[in-house]
Amino acid sequence: MMTLFHSLLTAYMLPGLILAFGLCFFFVVVPFRRGLGGYRMARRMMGCAYLVCFAALVAEAITQKPSAPTASQQILMVAIAILQAFFFTYALVTLIDVRFFTWRRFWRETVVVTLPVMAALVVAFAFNGQYADAAFRLLALFYMGKLVGYVFLFRRHYRGYELRMADYFSDDERQRLLWVKRSFYASLAMGVLALFYALFSAIPSASAVLSLLFTLVMTAYYAVFAIRFVNYAFSFQQIEVAMLDDPLPVAHDAENSPSLPSVSPLTPSPKKNTEEHSLIDRLDSLMTEKRLYANPNLTIEELAVLVGESHRAVSAAINSYLHTNFKSWVNDYRVAEARRLIEDRFLDSHTTDALATTVGFANRVSFYRVFKKVTGCSPTGY
Repeated sequence: MMTLFHSLLTAYMLPGLILAFGLCFFFVVVPFRRGLGGYRMARRMMGCAYLVCFAALVAEAITQKPSAPTASQQILMVAIAILQAFFFTYALVTLIDVRFFTWRRFWRETVVVTLPVMAALVVAFAFNGQYADAAFRLLALFYMGKLVGYVFLFRRHYRGYELRMADYFSDDERQRLLWVKRSFYASLAMGVLALFYALFSAIPSASAVLSLLFTLVMTAYYAVFAIRFVNYAFSFQQIEVAMLDDPLPVAHDAENSPSLPSVSPLTPSPKKNTEEHSLIDRLDSLMTEKRLYANPNLTIEELAVLVGESHRAVSAAINSYLHTNFKSWVNDYRVAEARRLIEDRFLDSHTTDALATTVGFANRVSFYRVFKKVTGCSPTGY
């Protein structure tokens, strides 16, 4: 029964699913927005990745034999995994950094991943498999090195993405693209699983179980990933302005900015700048008098309009004068107000959720995390 199910899954269900989604990457319409140029190219890369996977599944179904795969076939498995890792990483990084994709970078990386693959294939097939085992081990080591390199690449760009979001939005807007981060690490897990599959599939007793497990996981992941990736084009408008804005240097990020006094977050730098000091004073008055921090969807663009400055001027003042970012700066006002309300016994007649909403947090989870970071204890403990 398991053998029949595995045969149906690998021969018909999975290839058909992969082909359908691969064609979606090419033919589903992408809105003509300024920041989606790289995404269009990323969609084509993902379409190629899915079609390569489809071709590999069809070839495996046609040439399927009861015996364990040879070293040459293992090389093909790793070669496909390397190409998948390359396409997936570059496509996902493009989603969080619209300036990442360039043809020069793309072709350079294509050469880097293609040459070792071609060399291993030539060694495996030109010498009748005599050195196939050695070529497979070397290619597997190269693949592991590339996976590590891709992790560092993604983490660096995702960190920049978080800083851009924290300098524009006052809520956890970045969480709306948390699926990109999760997709990358899920892809990494798939890549590691593919390597284990290639390594241990040569063992006859483990080959069938590993093949079924790998196929099931791949089916679920490829389907979910394709849907989220295609829908990104329509959710991009939520963060478009922040993504296209030129990033400013930030002294502290959203998670590590210093906690500020409970009365007012206004803490000037020792090295004063008259214009920035004046702007910060106006911002502080505006935030305090109009309670702008109570709006969970407040953006730096909206604040800049109210103060009569460009949002880049406001961002530069907050960054360089207060040594923090917009999100952390607004959250300090929210925590200061929450502390005042708690001291006025607000929680005697209201829930913690009501307190979070009143001071401007979008949800209780964000409120708890930020409040505990600033005060060292939970709202109820405080």
